[in-house]
Amino acid sequence: MATMRLYLLHYLLFLAVLHHRPSSGEPPQWQDTDMPYEELKARLGEGTVRLFDVREPIELVEDGEIPGAVNIPLGDVEEAFQLPPSEFRQKYSCEKPGKDDDDVVTSCLAGVRSFDALETLRRLGFHKVKHYPGGFLEWSELCEQEWKAKDETKSTKNSIEAPTPVDKKESGNTENPTAPPAPPNSIPSPQDKTEL
Repeated sequence: MATMRLYLLHYLLFLAVLHHRPSSGEPPQWQDTDMPYEELKARLGEGTVRLFDVREPIELVEDGEIPGAVNIPLGDVEEAFQLPPSEFRQKYSCEKPGKDDDDVVTSCLAGVRSFDALETLRRLGFHKVKHYPGGFLEWSELCEQEWKAKDETKSTKNSIEAPTPVDKKESGNTENPTAPPAPPNSIPSPQDKTEL
């Protein structure tokens, strides 16, 4: 079932790319629209980007979300970005971006709706807005790969080495070469009692 869903999502993404691709000889409608995963992740960590997830709220609950993203469903984007700043802040718990801000990015599941949101925002005068074309599908996949790589690195660094045997000549214990020597005037171990 999951494989079928992933196949369907990739197919829809392919159709969306075909739909938004300019015909030959035609210049693209807007330049510099994409923000790649590495840049988005770095800027989210630095707090230098505002990410707006345009999926429906139930999708965020079911599939997950990118930390720090503000949810404004695609159908509400046009109205939301025309609200006065105080109403926008009250409704979405964040500052409303200015039309010249270059730190605004839209995202969705696979880049289709986020591009539609980008087009809507640019029509409204937000000319520097970008979108994250990989969407939550790419985000979750790449984050999982990074965690697995960190786990493998950590387990390699923290591997426990087997104890090295103690030389029986140095320890003075001829019965158990790996045991440390018994301190003087100590209580005899069960092994020592069998010798008595």
